[in-house]
Amino acid sequence: MFELLKIIHMFCLLGGGAAMLGNAVLMRLVMRSGQPPAPMVGRAMEILGKLGLGAIIFFWLTGVPMAVMLGSFADGGWAFWAKLVAAAAVLGLVPYMTWLNQRAKSGGPKPDPALMRRLAMLTRVLVGLAIILAVIAFD
Repeated sequence: MFELLKIIHMFCLLGGGAAMLGNAVLMRLVMRSGQPPAPMVGRAMEILGKLGLGAIIFFWLTGVPMAVMLGSFADGGWAFWAKLVAAAAVLGLVPYMTWLNQRAKSGGPKPDPALMRRLAMLTRVLVGLAIILAVIAFD
């Protein structure tokens, strides 16, 4: 069972990372153009955002049982707990950014591009930090 959870966990890491990087590349290109994204690009960014959110959810759904099986909650050390803080921040930021985009798509106010850029950068930094801390915690 542990191996199956670990396989799913690693695929979520791969999928979430790919979605994050793909969205970052598209966002950078859109920002440089100074124009709204083409409909196909906007749709691709939306799909990548949802894929990333799904990966994060499954990442937690597999990570928590693995941590219980390994006893990490009891003796995971500082790096494990710092990783959980970074991952929890990502778990809060990604749905928030997705909600802001969905709200704008359904006729609500458009999110501030500068805020979205900062939140996206913060999310990327936190994901990288969580990966580094996971390597330290599970060494």
